[in-house]
Amino acid sequence: MTQTQYAPGDFPASRGNLLTPAYLWLVRQQRARALGLAAGFGVLANLAFPPIWFWPAMLIALSGLVWLLDGAKLALRPGRAAFWRVFAFGFAYFLVGLHWIVAAFLVDPGAHLWLIWLPLLILPGGLALILASVMLLAFQLWSTGPARLITFSVLFMAAEWIRGALFGLGGLPWNLPGMAWEPGGAISQSASIWGIYGLSLLTVVALASPAALADRRPRGTTALRAAPAIAAAILFGALWGWGSQRLSTVEQQPDGPMVRLVEAGVPQAAKYDEGVAAAMVRRFSDLTGPDGSGTPSIVIWPEGALPYFLFEWPEALDLIAERLGDRRLIIGVARREQAGSSGEKTYNSLTVLSGDSALRGPLQIYDKHMLVPFGEFTPLADLIDRLGVETLQKLAPGGFSPGPRPAPVKVVGVPAFGPMICYEAIFPGLAPDGIDRPQWLVNISNDSWFGGLSGPYQHAAQARYRSIEEGLPMARVAAGGLTGMIDAYGRWTARGSPADPVIYGADPAGWKSSVVDAPIPPVAAPTPYSRWRDGLFWIIFLGLNLGLLVLPRR
Repeated sequence: MTQTQYAPGDFPASRGNLLTPAYLWLVRQQRARALGLAAGFGVLANLAFPPIWFWPAMLIALSGLVWLLDGAKLALRPGRAAFWRVFAFGFAYFLVGLHWIVAAFLVDPGAHLWLIWLPLLILPGGLALILASVMLLAFQLWSTGPARLITFSVLFMAAEWIRGALFGLGGLPWNLPGMAWEPGGAISQSASIWGIYGLSLLTVVALASPAALADRRPRGTTALRAAPAIAAAILFGALWGWGSQRLSTVEQQPDGPMVRLVEAGVPQAAKYDEGVAAAMVRRFSDLTGPDGSGTPSIVIWPEGALPYFLFEWPEALDLIAERLGDRRLIIGVARREQAGSSGEKTYNSLTVLSGDSALRGPLQIYDKHMLVPFGEFTPLADLIDRLGVETLQKLAPGGFSPGPRPAPVKVVGVPAFGPMICYEAIFPGLAPDGIDRPQWLVNISNDSWFGGLSGPYQHAAQARYRSIEEGLPMARVAAGGLTGMIDAYGRWTARGSPADPVIYGADPAGWKSSVVDAPIPPVAAPTPYSRWRDGLFWIIFLGLNLGLLVLPRR
């Protein structure tokens, strides 16, 4: 593939195209102005994500970044110019997309405010560094025609996959490009085939395709230049049509057991105040209601519903067990093993309780497998400890211990379910599959760390994509977030609303409590993604790379 260097005064481009003036203006911007534009595109791209879902913003941002990379060829040091333009884009992209993490450091500012540089500088800077480093390779393969769109897309998604895996540290596959399509809609249904990574790759290719309408080629008809955009429109039109057909054939006749989803609405900053512990137990018990023929047989409380060691608090465990009766309670708890010894371990767990759990213990326990870096464990702990960095958790300042990969939780009286605690719902392919395929998913979370910012909306949207990928309904209970029942196609069948004070009693603390009673929706047939995981994504990825061997020559 030949590469041509151009001088600022000698930069050929198509003539007569409506986008040519914008293209020429962008590619001629250098140094600080080019970096500012790149950062602006990074900010703009976030309008495509929840809760806004304005996907044209991603189209403008990706196409603009391609043109800025075209313009990097004009710089005295093209490679360096390309690197810093992508870095500026990535830094703004991740800073705005993950800004809600800052709120977690403000819950206890006396202890954690000095660490605010982590989410404001280190996190977006580190993720931007990954993106810029990988895209620098793309720039070495840059061409003048539409082939550069494929180069751009496959390397962009390679960087996204790397930050989603993050070298075994847990990764952060948050706000992947495919999240531009609201889950439960027609286009999102294709995630059942190739997952969110496959949909993201196709999204980047499609939304970057308008960049081909203006480029360095001095010749070429408008129709030829429009071919990539036309092909993208046809592809996503077909995905929309297929997804619409898939949704139209769904028979919504829930026949599963009724489930009560309970959220007390306690602000994160108030959970450790004097007297709140007992008040939380009473409030959750009131919202759960007494056992009776008219109440659901399954009750779910969120992650960290009671941010204390419940199994070391017999008074609370007795009250909860007494209220349950013959029902089953799925609850998020912290627990310890070998407490007080040198071998003490702390786990963030999901457990199932019954009316006799105060005497016999829990029916089942699942310990969280994927832990949140710096929130639940400290990567490179020996090095980081020298800086005095602790996790945000009061119960486990030294960090939680990870459990094994999720496996179905099987308890008498509860359909077998796949457990997902908080952060685990953002990882595609983590749910049990094959012969271990459960009947539904349960996602408990504590989103109250992030206040009313966009984080809880983004978190819920990613959980809904897990239902689409697996073809399984999901019950989601999120403290301070979005609580409700989700069908196997990513659609809400019931959403949280303020609890009726007449039925459950008004709370003097003014907590925004909610209760949702809903049946478990039907299971869909096993999806291609549930069988092959990211296999089809890698086939598309490799296919596009092979296409680069042909497209430049044409």
